[in-house]
Amino acid sequence: MPVSTCLFRTVGLAMLLALLLAGCQSKKPVTEVPQKDMQAQGLERLLSAPEINTEIQTLMARAQAGADIEVIIAQFDRLIASSPPLLRDEASFRKVQLMLDMQHPDAVHVAGTLITGYPDYALIPNAHFWLAKWWLIQDEAGRALVEMRRALLNAQLSRELADEILALGPVVIHNGPEWESVQWLLAAAQVDTAGRDSWLRIASRKATLVTIERLHADGTLELVLMPEFDLHVGRAYLMRGDTAAVGRIAQLLEAALPDSPELEQLQTWALSEIQAATIGVLLPLTGPYAQHGRDALRGIRIALASLEFNHDVTLRIEDTASDAATAVAAYKRLADESINMIIGPLLADTTEALLPHLESELPVISLSGDTNLASQSEVLFIHTLSPLAQVYMMANHARQQGAERMVVISGDGDSDMVAESEQFAAAFESLGGEVLQSLYLDSNTLDHRPELRALRYDTDDEELLAELDEDQAVLMPEMDLEINMPVNFDALYLVLNGKQVSLLAGQLAYADISGMPVYGSRRWQDGHLLDDRGRYLTTARFAASNAASDAGDNIDDPAGNQLLFAYRETWGSGKPSELLMLAYDTMQIATVLTSRLALKRGDILLQLQDSKGFPALTGHVRFDASGVGQKQLDIFSIKKGKIIPAG
Repeated sequence: MPVSTCLFRTVGLAMLLALLLAGCQSKKPVTEVPQKDMQAQGLERLLSAPEINTEIQTLMARAQAGADIEVIIAQFDRLIASSPPLLRDEASFRKVQLMLDMQHPDAVHVAGTLITGYPDYALIPNAHFWLAKWWLIQDEAGRALVEMRRALLNAQLSRELADEILALGPVVIHNGPEWESVQWLLAAAQVDTAGRDSWLRIASRKATLVTIERLHADGTLELVLMPEFDLHVGRAYLMRGDTAAVGRIAQLLEAALPDSPELEQLQTWALSEIQAATIGVLLPLTGPYAQHGRDALRGIRIALASLEFNHDVTLRIEDTASDAATAVAAYKRLADESINMIIGPLLADTTEALLPHLESELPVISLSGDTNLASQSEVLFIHTLSPLAQVYMMANHARQQGAERMVVISGDGDSDMVAESEQFAAAFESLGGEVLQSLYLDSNTLDHRPELRALRYDTDDEELLAELDEDQAVLMPEMDLEINMPVNFDALYLVLNGKQVSLLAGQLAYADISGMPVYGSRRWQDGHLLDDRGRYLTTARFAASNAASDAGDNIDDPAGNQLLFAYRETWGSGKPSELLMLAYDTMQIATVLTSRLALKRGDILLQLQDSKGFPALTGHVRFDASGVGQKQLDIFSIKKGKIIPAG
């Protein structure tokens, strides 16, 4: 991470301060963007942002400082009338920018005329973005999304502007109309190629069948995106049991790309015959974990009730009684019957107890958090929301975003937190990064400022400090300066829950550890992450599913709304638990494979490991070669007190 500033607590002479600051900045320009970062984000084709003329910049600064806007506009007009073409054109655009920023009544008309008259000018995408921000102030989210989409698809788009739009757009689509929101998401997928899968999955969740048909009809769905988008949407409808919609999507794709492999998959799904299936369920319905078992069973029943072919599926429910021996006996009873597959057990010890007794070709999807068990049997799969299953994904995301040197902060009283901390460090280092320090905080203490201050001083950039000491000795040896140095790490990973993260964020700022990326897992989602409205978390990135407690309120998801309605209709107010949603997703996977696609046991085992995976409320899941469900979760950030996708 480039050194951006050097802060001084006591400064004697302005000249010395300027020299020292220049010494800091000479290490690496603040505006430099490493080429690998551009490639990692898929934005390498974009241009650099146009530089602003000094004379124009002065006029704009005066306006921002409170000068009469009409006087400034008149000065712009004189500059436009008397300047050579290059300066004239830039002045015309910056005048529009100023008018839009200041909410001038003629701003939109002047902007529209300028965009029409200069269609190929370098600042055209910026003008669309300025217009978008103007429409946002007018509470016109749809029009703002239209302008941002035009900016994204403009050939003159700069890398810097693309970053701004990709950060702002997800905030706007929360309140934006469906059509404009889906179109913006597709434009984001077209520009941000590295994040394409995430943008397309979000678009597929938001798009209704009417919108999908309209996209195909008016030609706004680019051919390069069409097969992948249609497959995302088709798979989502398949999971809901709406095969008529899957067939319609296949027809649309066939008309445009009749030879695409995605079409063949959609047609297979649409034409498959439903068969009767029996799914076994192993859950602790009595004993100390009965509450969790009943919660999971609720999710299974809601999922079954939501499917159009639910009458073809029979559940055989066995109580494991929170006991390993009871679970083994229950499994044997199910295995003796014509069971297509089994959901459960829930607990790690009961799952482990089954290992010697598992029958070949009878798939078992355990909801245990112990991912190590999956590799011990070819028929055992683990579907979990444990943060341990997300560690590699977050380490890889941090590396893609340019993180080189990491500090990991974790609670010390939780073995799962310690395990996540160790696994993240190992994953980050396996990807070429360096973990400088792992800090374990006392979970019983609220004030961690002393430990954070110690971390701050322990991680000073010693090389830069030595150079500044030499400069100080040469320039003015009698002065005693206390220099607050940049740290020599460039990112943090917090293995904490949301309440702890929210509390620690302010303390990190107090310790002068701020402004750098902060990463975490869905452990953050305990409902308390926004206790301080994300005041100190603007650089945070964490893994989450669309339907999880905090993020689920920010993006429309018909399946999530359906689950929430069914839950509240039966059990009153409140939100479904993560375990309920995990069981819901697992049941949908099981019923699609056994009844909807009419697969036999051996074929189910193969299909479970399909690289395309399964869309799910708790995060798109792909079962790896060992049988662990790897969650393709979205990366979320916090903007203006809301949790939004980060792309």
